[in-house]
Amino acid sequence: MRKFGAIFLAGALALGAQGLANAKACPSEKEIKEKVKELVPRNFQVADIKELSQVRGLCQVVIKMGIKPVVFYTDKKADYILVGNLLDLKEKKNLTAEETQKYAKLDKATLRKLEKHVNIVYNGKAKKYIYFISDPDCPFCKKAEPVLKEWADKNNVALKVILFPLPIHPQAKDKAVALICDKKGLEDVHNNYTSKNMCEKGKKAVEANLKFLNELGVSGTPTLIGMNGNVIQGLPRSESELDSLVD
Repeated sequence: MRKFGAIFLAGALALGAQGLANAKACPSEKEIKEKVKELVPRNFQVADIKELSQVRGLCQVVIKMGIKPVVFYTDKKADYILVGNLLDLKEKKNLTAEETQKYAKLDKATLRKLEKHVNIVYNGKAKKYIYFISDPDCPFCKKAEPVLKEWADKNNVALKVILFPLPIHPQAKDKAVALICDKKGLEDVHNNYTSKNMCEKGKKAVEANLKFLNELGVSGTPTLIGMNGNVIQGLPRSESELDSLVD
């Protein structure tokens, strides 16, 4: 088996030496679906299959489960799977992360469905907008809020908030319902707002959010989705990253 040189494979490596040396092609979409269907807990689509130029004989596969792309690596027969980050030390790049970000994008049809789940709008007169999926009890969402407001004010962008209470926060669901029922704004979302107002409209809206976003593959907050379909999961790292949501 050839030496990888500057390439470091982080994860569960199970590629046979003979398979790596002789690989000349990649498995078909049908083969991938058949081989990994028992490993994936939900329906998925194969978004891409290609042989890596950086590592001879190693095939990269991208599957999508709603919003979430998963990148893994395999041999030409899909007998072995490598899960983890592929790092190019020479170029100082995380190849897996780059591919994941590339495919973390929603189409226009999904964005239209997402629009129906907006609960609160900040700076609503702006023509540009992003979706801010948040849990009222999420500490990272609270940390992100002032950053997003400052950026939105500076760039005249609307923040469309979709409430997504996570199971790890037992009081978040009632807070989300109350925020909708009492018609509160973004300034109240992460300010421990509570109310006994558990109106049916609020309950139905939160349940609809949970169902849709779970089906979409959203698993954590904050999640930011741009008007162009680009996705940021977790805290934004820079203004330029936020700019990429409205470019």
